[in-house]
Amino acid sequence: MDRNDARPLLALLITVIVMGGTLSVCFWPSQSEDEPYSVTGTVTGLSSYNQPKLDVKADTLTEQGIGLGALFTVTTENGTYHGAILLKSYLGMFMFDIFVNIEKDGYISIGCVGMLITADVGSEVTLTHTGESERYADTPHYNADSTDNRADYPSDEVFANFYAVTGGDIVPGRLYRSFSPIADSSRSAYADAQAQAAGIEFLIALSYTDQSVDAAIASLDRYCADVVCASGNYIAPSMGYLYFQQKEKTSDVLRSIIDNDGPYLIHCNVGRDRTGFVCLLLQALCGCTPDQMMNDEAKAFANLYHIETGSKEFNTVIRCTYDRNMYLIAHPDRIPDILQIDWNNIDVSSVDTEAAARSYCSDYLGLTDVEVDGLIARLCA
Repeated sequence: MDRNDARPLLALLITVIVMGGTLSVCFWPSQSEDEPYSVTGTVTGLSSYNQPKLDVKADTLTEQGIGLGALFTVTTENGTYHGAILLKSYLGMFMFDIFVNIEKDGYISIGCVGMLITADVGSEVTLTHTGESERYADTPHYNADSTDNRADYPSDEVFANFYAVTGGDIVPGRLYRSFSPIADSSRSAYADAQAQAAGIEFLIALSYTDQSVDAAIASLDRYCADVVCASGNYIAPSMGYLYFQQKEKTSDVLRSIIDNDGPYLIHCNVGRDRTGFVCLLLQALCGCTPDQMMNDEAKAFANLYHIETGSKEFNTVIRCTYDRNMYLIAHPDRIPDILQIDWNNIDVSSVDTEAAARSYCSDYLGLTDVEVDGLIARLCA
């Protein structure tokens, strides 16, 4: 055996020392054990989430013993992104999470919720395994637990994800949030019935355009479509998941409240992310406590996905929704840098939430002090 042939044996083992009748076996670790596993693939197109998709199959990772919840550093030709979580079918991710997703066909995609990771077709992307997510085990895979059957939910309100936004100085019955009442679905019909019962006068349809509202008016026999929207008592800003960067759309929404009578209903598609952000901003302006805002933020997830209030999953939702949204409201200078924020190490416990919300509206969104006072008066007077 020559020296090259002996190298694999030396990497595995091997010094045997017999001392006092005791057999000691010393293993020499190979160099690869000291280096993180990485794989490089080529971008082939867009995934089902419209993010870069690679020619790397999930088997390439699982064969290395890497499972869901693993953390990766993603390196593209345009940048490096840390803390990407390995998911399957996008289950268990939150706004601004960077992910490595296993698509239905078994191939890998990369991206960030609410942001785009750009990587051109034909370019190379390297995934480097860096550890395991500490929160993944407590993250509700909420999309897997969602159904459209009314019988699976304890009440019409929960099924419609319809509830009053309260706390602070907000007048009871003035502000509500829900699943979209102007979509063509059974859940929407329940949301519409709740809106009618609450006497909604103005609809804030965050994810809609004027054209899609017109389509709802033409096709649906609903209170929100035929009475509220047909009367022009709505705003449809077509707000996307990049809501923190859509300053004009957010300020238009706030001004629409100033200019119109309530009660107001805020919704997007399911009444979760975009709706949660706008409601949180309004609650903070109106003096709600952090506990009130946290519970309202997480309640949408509890309603939609059977998450038990107060559970570990419920608390994970709070950390990944309230904490992130409030951090950006308090630190709008970080908004252009969302992809580089270490969400595991933010702390909003000392934020003066009312002052932060007012500063966000005036200094970041450009509302005047008179407009901010008028907004508060609409909700609190």
